[in-house]
Amino acid sequence: MNIICWIRSDFRLQDNQMLAKAVEYLEQDDQATVEFVFWLNPDYIGPYEARQQYFFQALGHFSDNCKTKGLPIRFIEGDEAKFLEETAMADHLIFNAEYVEPFKTRDDAIIKKRQRQQTDRVLDRHLLHPHAVKKNDGGYYKVFTPYKNAFLKKDLPEPVQVNLDRLQAQYKKHENDNSFIEEYFKQAQSEVDFQVGEENAQDRLHQFISSGLEQYEEDRDIPSIDGTSLMSRYLRTGEISIRTIYTQVEQAAASKGKQTYLTELIWREFYYTILMHYPESKRLPVNEQYNDIQWEDDETGFDAWKKGETGYPIVDAAMRQLNTTGWMHNRLRMIVASFLTKDLLVDWQKGEQYFQKNLVDYEAASNIGGWQWAASVGTDAVPYFRVFNPTTQSKKFDASGDFIRQYVPEIKDLPNKFIHEPTDQQREDYDYPKPIVEHDMARKRAIARFKK
Repeated sequence: MNIICWIRSDFRLQDNQMLAKAVEYLEQDDQATVEFVFWLNPDYIGPYEARQQYFFQALGHFSDNCKTKGLPIRFIEGDEAKFLEETAMADHLIFNAEYVEPFKTRDDAIIKKRQRQQTDRVLDRHLLHPHAVKKNDGGYYKVFTPYKNAFLKKDLPEPVQVNLDRLQAQYKKHENDNSFIEEYFKQAQSEVDFQVGEENAQDRLHQFISSGLEQYEEDRDIPSIDGTSLMSRYLRTGEISIRTIYTQVEQAAASKGKQTYLTELIWREFYYTILMHYPESKRLPVNEQYNDIQWEDDETGFDAWKKGETGYPIVDAAMRQLNTTGWMHNRLRMIVASFLTKDLLVDWQKGEQYFQKNLVDYEAASNIGGWQWAASVGTDAVPYFRVFNPTTQSKKFDASGDFIRQYVPEIKDLPNKFIHEPTDQQREDYDYPKPIVEHDMARKRAIARFKK
């Protein structure tokens, strides 16, 4: 029996459903062999922005780790036909499932083309299948709170143990020419230390639970402090399992921070369900009454937003954090999304696509859901008449201006009184732009546009 584990975005050896399933087969047949395969289609790579840099750095680290443990990955470069040809000998092809498009359609096609050969698609990236939480009438939830209540009544999966000794003992020994993959890893090099790897993910989780979880409710909104878990990047590449995170947090001492954090993990499940049932949400509002909103054609404003040159210090600091680190604090994601869609009235899709290119932790479901929430066009979204005031948000969540000073250094010498809203003279003195839009006017414009 020949078993292939098709690695995709699951760069870990522990608590991995695909690997656990492979061990099951190996235990049934001690003559069976297993190997790890990664399929790379060059047509889907795209430019090497932060998201791609992180992905390939994480993959490179995982590849080295596997090789060290006697489990070298066989890399396949080419189209779908090449992949099917290279894996045709497998009696079992196992992979961790993706249920959203376009991955589901791709996987369905591969399963069909393998015909009589067995293919195992196993649930791993989420706690529950997107069809698992339904209303009494069989429909899916579009509002978070009732979804959460139904979710919490379900039996949630525990972390799974992977017998590495069994994998190592029955691993298929072969010589692979993987030299081409080094070029991809080389292109992914950057000056940013992304802290990739299963070990770093585990260390960060332990650190967060021991020193950050209890205060998470209060600290998660302050961008100048290390108050969030940073698990999103590791979940995106599967360097840690959602089961591991949920279980370890749930076992922690009771606190308001713990409950808030578990709720955030359930939001991830909720948005995944929404995207599964409404794949058009990548380009259309889930709330169909806003399909025809008249967005502004403001390329100048959009460009200033992207560069962090809007004249609103907290918005600019947030965008510069994204552009230099590949990550943005969650409170800031809400602020900059509200600014783009309400103050500038620029289509939320443009912001979502910019985040897709530049966020190391980009996951379509959560990103689309977050942008539609901020733009008031999604499921269970913020009401359209709630428009974040960027200056008020800045004073509330970066009171000392520490975060602004870190990423907008040209105004770092301003006193706290002016760091959130410099005067015209200060802007001129420090070569910092005037606001590209007047907030009160923009707020009234946005409310009128949505109301109409």
